[in-house]
Amino acid sequence: MKQIRTAVWLYLSLIAALTISGLAQDSNTLLVGGEQAGPFRLGSSFQTVLQRLGAPNSDNPSAGDPGTKMKLYPKHQLGFLVNPESKVIGITVVRKDWKTARGLGVGSPVVAFQEVYGRGLKRGQGQLAFPQHGIALTYTGGTVQTIYIVKKDAVDPVKGDHLVVGGTRAGQLRIGRTSDDLLRLLGPPSSKEGAQKNIWVYPDRGIRLGFIQGRLHLVGVTSGDWVTPSGLKVGRPFSEMKKELGSDYRVERSSVFYDKWGIGARLQGDMLVEILIFNPKKGTGQG
Repeated sequence: MKQIRTAVWLYLSLIAALTISGLAQDSNTLLVGGEQAGPFRLGSSFQTVLQRLGAPNSDNPSAGDPGTKMKLYPKHQLGFLVNPESKVIGITVVRKDWKTARGLGVGSPVVAFQEVYGRGLKRGQGQLAFPQHGIALTYTGGTVQTIYIVKKDAVDPVKGDHLVVGGTRAGQLRIGRTSDDLLRLLGPPSSKEGAQKNIWVYPDRGIRLGFIQGRLHLVGVTSGDWVTPSGLKVGRPFSEMKKELGSDYRVERSSVFYDKWGIGARLQGDMLVEILIFNPKKGTGQG
């Protein structure tokens, strides 16, 4: 009898040990928007990744975020966006065994994510973001292919759907609105520029507004939170804008303007550092 009790005790101890081990493993495969992907956390030093995974297979400048680098680990189906201070600011997950607390991951239906996080914002073909939850994804045929863990973006009514539409608007900043409307929406600007002080600047929000006779005629946005329906945003190369809109543009100093579409950009080298929305103009530019 004593031997039986001992065997039972050993069996139960083994089960408990396996359970504890399983819980630890689960915590290392958990996806939490705005916080972590498995054992890797946003804001942590990239050194922690090096200690676990070794050197990345590739280490290249990120096309979408100036000054940052994308470090890829194809074997582990992971990628890390790292800022100049060597901090992890984004994690790309392609592996299917890492999931959220609700069991969502690569291979899940897009609609399952929407049931949990809401409708989401379209960030281009086959791309969806849930900014306030710190998670984004790509999908094909309704199935999630890639998950991105990014910082949470507090809901800002001014951004609305975050869409930048040529000749029309950037979120709730619509061409033609009065300065009084914008003052109520945004509050007083941090500064006013131009000879007539008709350019309002909100640096903390990455917004510039230009007025003519008290009406909004130009919106400039410098944050990658804003995006066109096709996915263009600050941080992308001008070649992407040119590929989408063609060569019918004019150049003025360090900016390009597609007058026909009411959209342009301020450039730094070949990089879009500000997207401009304005009233469309007749005539054509020159390539």
